[in-house]
Amino acid sequence: MTDSTKKLHIIITGATSGIGNQLAKDYLLEGHHVYAVGRDDSALAELESLGAEKVDLDLMDRDKVIDAFGKIEEVDLAICGAGMCEYLDMPNFDSVSFMKVMSVNMGTLSHAIEGILPKLIASKGRLVGIGSASAYVPFARAEAYGSSKAAIHYLMKTLQISLAPHDVSVSLVVPGFVETPMTKQNDFPMPFIQTTAQASQAIRDGIASGHDVIEFPKKLTLPLKVLGTLPDLVWQQVSEKINKK
Repeated sequence: MTDSTKKLHIIITGATSGIGNQLAKDYLLEGHHVYAVGRDDSALAELESLGAEKVDLDLMDRDKVIDAFGKIEEVDLAICGAGMCEYLDMPNFDSVSFMKVMSVNMGTLSHAIEGILPKLIASKGRLVGIGSASAYVPFARAEAYGSSKAAIHYLMKTLQISLAPHDVSVSLVVPGFVETPMTKQNDFPMPFIQTTAQASQAIRDGIASGHDVIEFPKKLTLPLKVLGTLPDLVWQQVSEKINKK
């Protein structure tokens, strides 16, 4: 997997937007075989014109995911990047919105893993899940998004242990803020925000190097990790200041 000269068979979920779209384009430019999974027809058509094999698929439909992925002959690398974000505004806790974010972010990932894992076991490949630096410390309004990403962190780190005997490598990607359609809704400061090109480069470099955790940019992720180890009162005050309107 670390041999950059080998042509890889790569499946990318969330390939029609944001980081996933940039990854698909960059891997295609490197000459790899890319299965682009998404639901945006125009984005899929563009990727297909660049050489990708498009997979028009609702990842929330488990049976269709299992069927579609079962038809793919070979996968060396699976990058699961599909997801969404909605914020909650207290004092009203919107359980519908909360469960929507949790269901989409965990559902698309779990269905993708179930469908593609047999291929990765056969190829001794690598599974990659996209988490978020928001999982390091609690932030107001990110109750749903942060909870889903914290769950993804736990899942991927657990899979690193449980899939090791099957020779499947697992990487957790922990990005900070990245310029995507998802982050355009943010009405708060986003320090050290990255372009999708920068994000793609960091992820591809981390995968090529075989890193279990791929964090970027370090100048954001490292302070957040440190902050997460401090007493609750400290990060609560920081979070309140960041999200204060």
